[in-house]
Amino acid sequence: MLEMIAFDADDTLWHNEVHYRDTQAQFLHILSPWAKPERVNAVLNEIEMGNLALYGYGVKAFTLSMLETAVKVSGARIEGEAVGQILALGRDMLQQEVTLLPGVEETLNILANDYPLMVITKGDILDQTNKVKRSGLEHYFRRVEVVSDKTPLTYQEVLSKNQIDPARFVMVGNSIRSDVLPVLALGGSAVHIPADTTWEHEMVSDFDDAQDGFYTLNTMKELPELLTRLVSTI
Repeated sequence: MLEMIAFDADDTLWHNEVHYRDTQAQFLHILSPWAKPERVNAVLNEIEMGNLALYGYGVKAFTLSMLETAVKVSGARIEGEAVGQILALGRDMLQQEVTLLPGVEETLNILANDYPLMVITKGDILDQTNKVKRSGLEHYFRRVEVVSDKTPLTYQEVLSKNQIDPARFVMVGNSIRSDVLPVLALGGSAVHIPADTTWEHEMVSDFDDAQDGFYTLNTMKELPELLTRLVSTI
């Protein structure tokens, strides 16, 4: 039997990356007096990657990286009005309406009758828990775990805390790096449902999709049928 079905949140349950891309487009416009888009994007990406160990993931970390990028690209000449505009971009992201992906609520409603469900998501704990509440999906989940990163050790800690056998655990998400590889390393099962847009940092170019325990679906609606098949093998 399956002891737990866990879901990633951003770009698995609801749209997320599209908001980052829309915000980044506005950020490029703010910095257009100082640099071309290619330059700003390159600097922002470099700074974001360098800040992950300090700030982690999420809107607040992204906002800090945008501000640092603005200072660097402008040669520290950026003025208070533009800084205020960048801060407003981050604030708007934190207040964005949570828009569910197709088939999500319908699928959770079906699964919750037969399986225990939880969320495992990385990012800022306040932002992520607020999004779960605003999504209207909170009542489907027995637990919501917000972690700073998704590594085999992180998953092992979550599973141990909740007394879940990795061999009887299924993770569902859009990221090979965060939702699939660490779970497979523990002997669990992982279901990849690709998103329309995925952050470059989450992409893996050399993933072996023939591994035991790995499954890929086109949409969330296909998940109940897959889990029914898995129950007979786990």
